[in-house]
Amino acid sequence: MKKGFVLISTLALIVILSLLVLVISRAIFSDTLKSHVFTNSIEKRIELINTERLLIDTLITNSDRLRNIVIANEEINFLIDQKIPNLSVEILDLSTCFNLNTLVKPFRNIYVKNDINGEVFKNFLKLSEIDRNKHREFLDLLYDALDSDSLPEPFGAEDLFYVNSENLSLNPDGLYVHKSQVKNISFLSNFELMNIYTNICALPNTDLSFNINGLNQDNYLVLLSMYPDLSLDDIQKIIINRPNQGYKNFDNLIDLTGLSIDRIDNSFLIFKPEFIQIAYTFDLEGYIFNFFSVIDLKSRNNNIIWRSISL
Repeated sequence: MKKGFVLISTLALIVILSLLVLVISRAIFSDTLKSHVFTNSIEKRIELINTERLLIDTLITNSDRLRNIVIANEEINFLIDQKIPNLSVEILDLSTCFNLNTLVKPFRNIYVKNDINGEVFKNFLKLSEIDRNKHREFLDLLYDALDSDSLPEPFGAEDLFYVNSENLSLNPDGLYVHKSQVKNISFLSNFELMNIYTNICALPNTDLSFNINGLNQDNYLVLLSMYPDLSLDDIQKIIINRPNQGYKNFDNLIDLTGLSIDRIDNSFLIFKPEFIQIAYTFDLEGYIFNFFSVIDLKSRNNNIIWRSISL
C-alpha cells in the first residue's frame, strides 16, 4: 500500500512539475514575443512620425480636399498603405466643436474674457439642456480659469478658492491644453458634463468658428448656438444640399440652400477644417497600437499640437 501511495504521489508531483515548466515556458515565450513586438512598435512609430510629416504637408497643400472628410480619409489611407502596410488612418474634423479657449481674447499681453463668445456659450448650454440656473456661474468659472488676472468674476473663482477646496487644482490662467481640464471645475454633474463633452474642445486659438462642411447630426447644436435664428429645417437643408466636394464659400452656401441671410451670416463660418485629429491604428503581430496627433493646418511650422500613443 505504501509503495503504491508513493508511486502515485511521485507521478502526481511529476505532472505538477511538468505543468509548471509548461506555464513558465509559455510565460517566457510570451514575454519574449512582447519584447520583440514592443521593439518593432518603436521602429514603426519612428517610421510613422517620419511619414506623418509627408502626410501633413500633403493635407496643407491640398486642404480643399478636406471639405469632404470622407473622401479625404479614403485618399489618405491609399497614400499611407503604400508606405506602411497594416496601418489605418482616420481624420477627424476639430473645427465643429465649441472651443473653450474662445471664451477669452488676447488684450495686449494677457487674456481677458470675451463677452460675445460667452453669450454664444450660454446658448450652447441651453441647447444642451444644462440647468439654466447654472449657466452664469459655470461661464464665470470658465472665465476665471482662462483669463490672465487673479480677480474672480461675480460667480467665479480664482486660485485661492481651489487651494481651500478638497479638489486642489489651480486655474491655468491661460488657454486650456486639453478639454479634460474643464473637469477640474467640478461644477456640472457628470450627466451634464457628458451632455456637452463630445461637442467641446480646447484648441490654441481664440477665434470662434465652425466648419459648415463638417455639420452633422452630432454637432449641429454648436452651429445653432452661434446662429440661434436657424431652424432644424435649415440644418437639414445645409446637410442635404451640400455638394460632394463641400460648399466653397458663403455665397455658394446661400445659393444652394436658399437660406435667408437674416438668419445666418459669415461671421463664424469656415469652409474647411483649421484643426484636425489624425488617429492611426496599426496591427503588429496581433497587437493593436493607437497613435493620435492633433494638427494645426493653419501653421506651416510647429503644427503638431500634441501626440498620444497607447497600446
